[in-house]
Formats: sequence, C-alpha cells, structure tokens
Amino acid sequence: MIVGIDLGTTNSLVGVYQDGQVKLIPNAFGEYLTPSVVALDDNDEIIVGKIAKERLVTHPDRTLSQFKRFMGTKHELVLGNRTYKAEELSSFVIRKLVDDAESFLGEKVEEVIVSVPAYFNDAQRYATKLAGKFAGVQIDRIINEPSAAALAKRSMVNQEDQSFIVVDFGGGIFSLQSINQGYDFPRIL
Repeated sequence: MIVGIDLGTTNSLVGVYQDGQVKLIPNAFGEYLTPSVVALDDNDEIIVGKIAKERLVTHPDRTLSQFKRFMGTKHELVLGNRTYKAEELSSFVIRKLVDDAESFLGEKVEEVIVSVPAYFNDAQRYATKLAGKFAGVQIDRIINEPSAAALAKRSMVNQEDQSFIVVDFGGGIFSLQSINQGYDFPRIL
C-alpha cells in the first residue's frame, strides 16, 4: 500500500488514492490535520500530534515544533536529555501518520509519497528520504507541494487542459519566521 503524506512545518496529513479518488485519512482523533509537533511524556516516551502540541504550553522544554525548517542542516535540537536532527523528529511524524493510515485502511503501508516545499534543496530532500527510512517506510517519491496541489486539482475535474494558479499558504511559508529567512511572502508558485 502506498499513501501520500504532506509533511508540513505546522501540520501534516496523509491520504490515499482509492476507487478513483483521493481520500484523506483521519488520525486517532478523527481529524485530518496532525500537528507536526513532537514531545516527551512524563515517562520519556515520544508523543506526536495533538497531545504533543498541547504540551507546548505546559512542557516547552520537552516539546519541539517547527523543526522542519532545519531539514538538511547539521542543526541539532534538544528534547529532554537527547539531541535530534530535524529528519529524526520528522520521522516520528511520518511514523504517526503511517500508523494512523494502517489503522484506518487495515493494511500495512510500506511506501509513501511525500510533498515538500518547492524551495527544498537536494540536502533537504535527502533528509526527507532519511526521515522516511528512520520511520520504517520507503519514500517512493518526493514531489513539490505546488505540483501535488496541481495534480490533485486536475484529478478532481474532467482532466481537460486548463489553466489555474496554485498559491501556497502553508504554515511554514505563511509566517513571520519565513519572512525573516528571506522566503517570498506570500509564495505564489
């Protein structure tokens, strides 16, 4: 089984193409968006998503978010008593999404297609593939987010030639930190 993952800076989601249509897969809370947040619980176990996001306020020293910004760099982030690279933290998010997909679909997921920002360079794309490997799945393909949106739009209509604009208002693009890092605002691709 192959699923598609939008590995976002702020939120992530997973979907599958079945019966001629794309179906989003809900997480354990019945929600489609899973916060891209990783935390340690009181037993030093990794938790991901909504519960981890709630710990940003109560346990900020044991919770990390926005780590996707460091994909493909040597930057390390401290979580509890350990340090992690962004691809390791992203692997926890990927694993959570894959687990949710397997529970929903009743099948094992072994391959994924991941969408990444169009500005991701080779090091960031390689780090994304590593994240998949760390999560125990093979990333079959990496696709630019705007391209993924365009393909999804095309599959929703009668597939005639047409023109449209894709505007990326994702949390990682549409933020003050992105402006400070020199990314275009808003990013129109």
